[in-house]
Amino acid sequence: MKKQDKVKIFIVEDEPFFANLINYDLEANYYDGIRVFFNGEECVDNLKLKPRVVILDHRLPGMSGIEVLQKIKAFDPDIHVIFLSGQTGADVAISAFKMGAHDFIVKNETAFDEVRALLKKIFTEKDQSEGESMKVKNYPGKEN
Repeated sequence: MKKQDKVKIFIVEDEPFFANLINYDLEANYYDGIRVFFNGEECVDNLKLKPRVVILDHRLPGMSGIEVLQKIKAFDPDIHVIFLSGQTGADVAISAFKMGAHDFIVKNETAFDEVRALLKKIFTEKDQSEGESMKVKNYPGKEN
């Protein structure tokens, strides 16, 4: 299988080890066009690259994940933001959803599976709503 072409995914995670794990997992599962940022300011400064999805940690140096989410939604409300956080409090998740987050995933042993399932759903819905491919090819299990 070949990698998916030109899918723009931002990962915003301040822990380099975890950021690299997410990046590696997505690349190993045929996603390409991934950019990693270690703080919210870098992510916001690069929104002009028009990511389709932002995978966002809640606790970040400087700007919090909620603040980054607000700036992302102000820039483009159609960007899907998936929180991937160690925060387990319902108040954090509720705040994220109120601000327009697509989903909130707690970092645990199933987190990467959940992220991949959400990405597949997001890109499949995008394909169907436009009636054409978003230049996303060869999902595992998807016929082209």
